[in-house]
Amino acid sequence: MTNPFLRALPLLALVACSLGTAPAAPEGSVKVLFIGNSLTSQNDLPLTIAQLALSAGLPQCYCYTITRPNFALEDHYDFREAVHALEDESWDFVVMQQGPSALASSRAELILWAGLFGEMIDENGAKAVMYSVWPQYDRAFDFPNVAESYRQAADAIGGSLAPAGEAWRNAWARDSTLALYAPDDFHPTTMGTYLAALTIFQRVYGRTPVGAQQVAVVGGRLQNWPVAIVRLLQEAAAAANAAEDARIAARR
Repeated sequence: MTNPFLRALPLLALVACSLGTAPAAPEGSVKVLFIGNSLTSQNDLPLTIAQLALSAGLPQCYCYTITRPNFALEDHYDFREAVHALEDESWDFVVMQQGPSALASSRAELILWAGLFGEMIDENGAKAVMYSVWPQYDRAFDFPNVAESYRQAADAIGGSLAPAGEAWRNAWARDSTLALYAPDDFHPTTMGTYLAALTIFQRVYGRTPVGAQQVAVVGGRLQNWPVAIVRLLQEAAAAANAAEDARIAARR
């Protein structure tokens, strides 16, 4: 079902669950396919990225979302909807995520299935982006392990990493009172989603998120956060991406 806010703003973005409901991408738009679960759909992460692009005066984001609760990449591969999206449509970027994948076994699964999707993404001519998430609240010690799992998956497929979990940690280092976990201690608040969106926005558009907005918009809703907090979040996301860029540069 298409998000009702998007029906009101058809030239901004598209978020849908089936290619059969999707109109053609507007000419000149950046086509981004999102494959994931509720960590993508919560607070409408794709629409948040599209709004960032609009605020920054960049080409609009045609954001197409295939998410199902609790799905891992293996589930998406078996369900075939994402496979057909890659076979039947061309994309500029494909953003992928599953759960935290901090354990050795789940890391191996992430790398395996990201690899299978990565082959299709290469054939499609798109660029892969691994959306690195975060552990549940009571496993905060796993932040580095989550980041490493997604980092290895990105490296394995020659994709880029959007280090959302590291952006969360950067933000907390600046202000430990920021509420990034929702009440279930796993899903993101609107602020947590905004941080994730900022990291992905930079990977897709190749520009810093710092200054992209003075007033944050998450899932089509204006947020009444102080300008200083919005700037803090943008800087935290940019710093996370810069650290990842430095890591890649150091390997060359």
